[in-house]
Amino acid sequence: MTSTSPTDRLLTPSKITAWLDCAHYLSLKNQVEDGSLTVAATPFGEMARMLLDKGETHERDCLAEYRKQGMRVLEVSGRRRHETFGDWVQRVGDPFDDGYDVIFQMPFVHGGVRGIADFLIRVENPVTGVVGYEPVDAKLARTAAKPGHVLQLCFYADALHEATGQRCESIHIWLGSGRIQTLRTDDFRAYWNRLRQQLAIVLEADPAEAETTPERCDHCGFCEFAEICEATWRSGDSLVYVAGIRAADREALAQPGVTTLAQLAAVDEPIEGLRAERLKQIVDQATLQVTARSNASSTPPFEPIAPTDDPVWGKGFEQLPEPDEGDIFLDYEGHPFWRADAGLFFLLGFIAKDKSGSWEYRAFWAHELDEEAQAAEALIDYLGQRRAEFPGMHVYHYNHTERSSLERMAADHGVGEAQLASLVETGLFVDLLTVARNAVQVGAESYGLKHLEQLTDFERGHDIDAGAGAVVEYESFMATREQGSLDRIAAYNEDDVRATLALRDWLVEHRPAEMPWRVAEFVPEEGKEDLEALVAALYRFDPDTPEHLLGHLLGYWLREYRAFIAPKLASLATDSESLMVVADTIAGLTPVGLEDRVGKKGKPLKDPAMVFSWPEQTIDSGFDKSSANSIFIEPNEAPAYASVDRLDRDAGEVRLVWNEAAQERGVIPTAVALHDWIAPKPKPESLTSLADRVLDPTTHGTPNPVSMALLRRQLPVFKSGQGPAAGVFDDDLDSILSWSST
Repeated sequence: MTSTSPTDRLLTPSKITAWLDCAHYLSLKNQVEDGSLTVAATPFGEMARMLLDKGETHERDCLAEYRKQGMRVLEVSGRRRHETFGDWVQRVGDPFDDGYDVIFQMPFVHGGVRGIADFLIRVENPVTGVVGYEPVDAKLARTAAKPGHVLQLCFYADALHEATGQRCESIHIWLGSGRIQTLRTDDFRAYWNRLRQQLAIVLEADPAEAETTPERCDHCGFCEFAEICEATWRSGDSLVYVAGIRAADREALAQPGVTTLAQLAAVDEPIEGLRAERLKQIVDQATLQVTARSNASSTPPFEPIAPTDDPVWGKGFEQLPEPDEGDIFLDYEGHPFWRADAGLFFLLGFIAKDKSGSWEYRAFWAHELDEEAQAAEALIDYLGQRRAEFPGMHVYHYNHTERSSLERMAADHGVGEAQLASLVETGLFVDLLTVARNAVQVGAESYGLKHLEQLTDFERGHDIDAGAGAVVEYESFMATREQGSLDRIAAYNEDDVRATLALRDWLVEHRPAEMPWRVAEFVPEEGKEDLEALVAALYRFDPDTPEHLLGHLLGYWLREYRAFIAPKLASLATDSESLMVVADTIAGLTPVGLEDRVGKKGKPLKDPAMVFSWPEQTIDSGFDKSSANSIFIEPNEAPAYASVDRLDRDAGEVRLVWNEAAQERGVIPTAVALHDWIAPKPKPESLTSLADRVLDPTTHGTPNPVSMALLRRQLPVFKSGQGPAAGVFDDDLDSILSWSST
């Protein structure tokens, strides 16, 4: 290990991670260390500080677990005041021959990078018997390591190799879920080495000559340079403030020198690389924002979107159902890092009219995961009962979170899945963000609720959003258990649901009077209702029974399909222009016409092909497969499907088999998504048959005893005198096996 002087511009793993998100961060950091830029010390925001605290707690919990396992742990002494990092490394020295099982917070300097490894664990090669160490990082991520995590560990692996002479075969991430994810170091070494070469070039460059520019990214909320970048964007009238603009749009606009919001508003000529429809969208948006900032009024200007051939853009008002006395306006508050291994939706809040016709606020609270399950189940039951009382009612929310999170809670806790699925698929939930952004363009920098509610007369009355919102307030409640924190969160939540009501009413007021309302209830796909009824009937049995378990198994395929199809439908619910950067869609489709199809032997095929041309874009290779299928949507209707007859990338054309159902629909899509779901047949059908037998053996026959034994978790045993020793194998499973409950 080597020392370093204070003047060296050393990288750290956190710098490298930040650089992956934003190259400009490293440029600014280098300028600070070079003395050419001075930045006032800015404390972390409340949310960032809370996440740092949660991360440190997770580290300490991991350390406690190592000690609980009886491992010999070295906790490295911390860096002393005024001690350079290099001197600290020298003082710690080389503890690797002292026989520790775990080394905690070991500092390294290697290859122009310095860092502190969370844990180093002692390992022994089972073949050679050689002893070495491998790095383990404790991270709050719950499902899998992120690229930055892996690169940090690659640095520690290199530093360990230099310090001990032993290569690290594996690197490890101790996830917030409690699971340790192990990765082979060699799988990432080539990428890490290439990245180090790129970083070396950055380090050698003069900081004052850096050509990077600030871009909004995930690191902004944790960055000490956030105010500098914000000032740069504001002073330059940056295009980043145009609501809905994409990086690809800004790149195309920069070629002819359109780099400011004001310049974009004045564009009246075509721009290479931007389709005419997309250019009009962002020019209109910029024009409204220029008008807004020249007008002192707090109400932003707006313009209805003229309907086009796009099935979504300009069709927002068509997605509004008629208001009903039973309508509900819903919003949640959740803590994503309630614990290292779990988040928690601690408040499900809504307003609904009471018997007197007044809007009443109600809240389901949860302070533990079992209470979250109870709250989710109670909400689903309430929605089902209210819809039975008010068949024309709907649940309004802003953005998809309320619907998708309730589906996740139902699946995670095993409560109300079938009932909720039926409510979702028959159109109970209405996302007002999708409605609003496809109905009107507004002179605001964002289409978030707090911006669009300015169109209405609603005024907020809570007092906690000056900080980091409900999450930090709930964190305070967890520490103090003071009711005042919950009261402030409830006031914040109630403001959100009442703002959602105000926006819905504003949209209703401004929709064309002659436009028909969206149908109150969608017709579910054929067969879904019967399957959901079976699941619901099985869920009526006690949770520990085989019948209830069969309900879980039968519902599994529904959950899997919904998890697959939901992001597809969410993508297609955006305008076609936004889909140009989504690889598993083909967007900007223009119909060329119908063509006859012939088979391999020249025989005419029944269904013709609808030919579409498409503009240049990156398209998933799945569309090239002979078995490829696609899905498309039209507002307020069930999805439509068409198989891909042929994709011609050179000609920019796709041929879809235009079957009878597509012809009857009469819809010409402007975008299709790849539908590469692999049907699990015959598994669902077999489980459905078993469920029919379990619920009604008189009609369908008694269930297979082996299947029921599996559901009861009974162990198989061979019948006396039979089995492999007797020369009997598995020709007749029922005759060979008997089942024991032991």
